[in-house]
Amino acid sequence: MTVHTLVAAAATAHPSRIAVVSSERSLTYGELDARANGLAARLVASGVRPGDPVGVFLHRSAEFVLAALAVLKAGGHYVPLDPEYPAARLEYMLGAVSSPVVVTVGSLAGRVPGPVVLLDELPEPADPVDVAVHPDDLAYVMFTSGSTGKPKGVAVTHRGIVRLVREPGCVSLDGETMLHLSSPSFDAATFDIWGALANGGRLVVAPAGKASVAEIGEWVRSHGVTTAFFPTGLFHLVVDEGVAALEGLRQVVVGGDVLSAAHARRFLAAMPGCRLVNGYGPTEVTTFTTFHDVRPVDGPVPIGTPLNRTYVRVLDDDLQPAVEGQLFAGGDGVARGYVGDPALTAQRFVPDPWVPGGRLYATGDLVRETPDGLEFLGRIDGQVKKRGYRVEPGEVEAALRDDPAVRDAVVVATGDRADTRRLEAFLVLSGPLAEVRERMAEVLPEYLVPDVWVELPVLPLTPNGKVDRAALVSQPRGSSSVEPPSTEEPPLTETETVIAEIWREVLDVESVGRHDDFFALGGHSLIANRIVSRMRRTLGVDVRLVAVFDHPTVAGLAEHVSR
Repeated sequence: MTVHTLVAAAATAHPSRIAVVSSERSLTYGELDARANGLAARLVASGVRPGDPVGVFLHRSAEFVLAALAVLKAGGHYVPLDPEYPAARLEYMLGAVSSPVVVTVGSLAGRVPGPVVLLDELPEPADPVDVAVHPDDLAYVMFTSGSTGKPKGVAVTHRGIVRLVREPGCVSLDGETMLHLSSPSFDAATFDIWGALANGGRLVVAPAGKASVAEIGEWVRSHGVTTAFFPTGLFHLVVDEGVAALEGLRQVVVGGDVLSAAHARRFLAAMPGCRLVNGYGPTEVTTFTTFHDVRPVDGPVPIGTPLNRTYVRVLDDDLQPAVEGQLFAGGDGVARGYVGDPALTAQRFVPDPWVPGGRLYATGDLVRETPDGLEFLGRIDGQVKKRGYRVEPGEVEAALRDDPAVRDAVVVATGDRADTRRLEAFLVLSGPLAEVRERMAEVLPEYLVPDVWVELPVLPLTPNGKVDRAALVSQPRGSSSVEPPSTEEPPLTETETVIAEIWREVLDVESVGRHDDFFALGGHSLIANRIVSRMRRTLGVDVRLVAVFDHPTVAGLAEHVSR
């Protein structure tokens, strides 16, 4: 089976059933399938051939879903390109895959090089194009953070997706109404989109941009969402700030970082009719490798047991079976490898000595086998998760060291939870810090840009000459920090006073002046969400999440509230 044939089968069986609904439009299965056929024909006419990569440069939207489906129908594989990414990263991604054409809209077309197919209007319905696609052909290439300083393109097959969304085990996806909240460039989108459409369900596409807990709750209620995936940090936030927003859900899948047992208990107590599933898996094994049906526990929440058509091996340093060791994953979900990097592919995708012709992916994760399934213990390298995204501090360090004003740099991840983790950059500089920050925003996506910046005269070293990372994280955050010290200009109004106190608590800083910048203080989308939720409770006002980004000072946000 292939992904698009499953969607076509749902269209044949239920042509008038709603397949995709967004704030702009809704499409029945019949409309989605026929219009994707029309776009597939345009792609073939534009030179797309079987096996070609096709960039899709669109925000999260019904149009993105239609475009991805059309690429598959044309025999190609789609490459999600997030419009929020800086130009340098987009250029690298397109160069890595050599996409012959990019699907986008007129307002974005000037930001990508080469030929484009515009999707400003939905294509006219058409019959399917005559292209043979095999389950082992590629369905998409998705880029993740790379320790060498460049993102890695993971090549995923139709077989991998089908194994994820058709009877995966533990999670029931037949006919569900699923919320699509993930970025299309985040592999959870695979679960969202095809989990709904390959099973005759309804896909509810959240508007592009970041959402508050209240907005998520509104989409769940108004569209009757029954199943949703949340990155672990966002799940923790929702439990802390307003778990009632998820009322009506039958299944919640959490993944991307270590799930807090305390948050799991609170959720299950508040939502006794909802199933909570802890999902684990790298992009290289098609989104999820294991699932665990969560029950109230005191200790660590297991990452569980493998999906159907998936198997795992726990191996020691000698690659022999062990109760505790590195996790290797095999089965239908294992990706083909890394685009344009055969050496890294050979290093991480290894032959399975127990299965003739089989392949294993070396996850780099340490696990322990328990009666309740696998327990995650940590990484064998420096990789971390931040807000659900995989982050290689080495990639950030490489970008910093390429900057002309940076003599040396080290990046350390701090924070013990998915929603509190931050990247701290320690720099030895020969130029202005502010300019370095500006340039990093032009080469790194937002989730890779450091949250805290500290300038040092030299980096501390251990006796054997390596950078002493433990000493770095204990550095004082005084005047050497790139974080500007508080302006000390106190709040002027009662509203400013309340907002400043909320910021102080949520950002965990000593004081906040009325003109201090939210982002300079280490703010990001999850922290902004907490601020919006607490403003609602304290001030009795509903402020959209985007307001914190548009008015990133206490004074500006207070003025927005007063208006």
